[in-house]
Amino acid sequence: MASRRSRSHQFQTSTVPQPSDYESDWPLADPTDMLPPRLMQRSNPELNLSVLQRHLPSTTSIVSVAHYAVVYAFSPSAQHWEKSGIEGTLFVCQQSPAANLERYSVVVLNRKGLNDFICPLSGDIDFENGYIILRSTDRNGEDDIWGLWVFEEEASSTAGSREMNAKTIQACASRSANSASGQAFHTFSGYVDVLA
Repeated sequence: MASRRSRSHQFQTSTVPQPSDYESDWPLADPTDMLPPRLMQRSNPELNLSVLQRHLPSTTSIVSVAHYAVVYAFSPSAQHWEKSGIEGTLFVCQQSPAANLERYSVVVLNRKGLNDFICPLSGDIDFENGYIILRSTDRNGEDDIWGLWVFEEEASSTAGSREMNAKTIQACASRSANSASGQAFHTFSGYVDVLA
């Protein structure tokens, strides 16, 4: 009589890890080798820039960062502010020039959903009652009014973040508007605290 082989013997899995394109699949057996070699040399600004370029490919640099922001939309019919459902890290980004015009955008990468906030900056920015007020035109040509609330806490790394980001956004918007009116073209390199 022929012997039967057990089925479990036929379907043994290999102990050799399979190659993967995903960085999250990197083996974590040894704490000293927690990141793939190509990621070990990348700084946080470089990682942030690569993530932003997936959402907004024209991004060339990050001008400013706020660790946490909430986006509000103004309802003209009801005359009040409504939460948009977008909350997360706020980035002020410089984009590649178009027709020799400087371009900047505010990007909030949403932690609560799949829709991110991306608003090109123009000259119309206000800072009132702790909110950064942006005005933009949507795809249908209608005006939108957005309020950005930036988290800050006294005696921490976020102290002064709200005002600093408001000044940065206002400066970037005016640089973009000045560029459109024919004034000098300048670029940023890396992070800045406050634009003059």
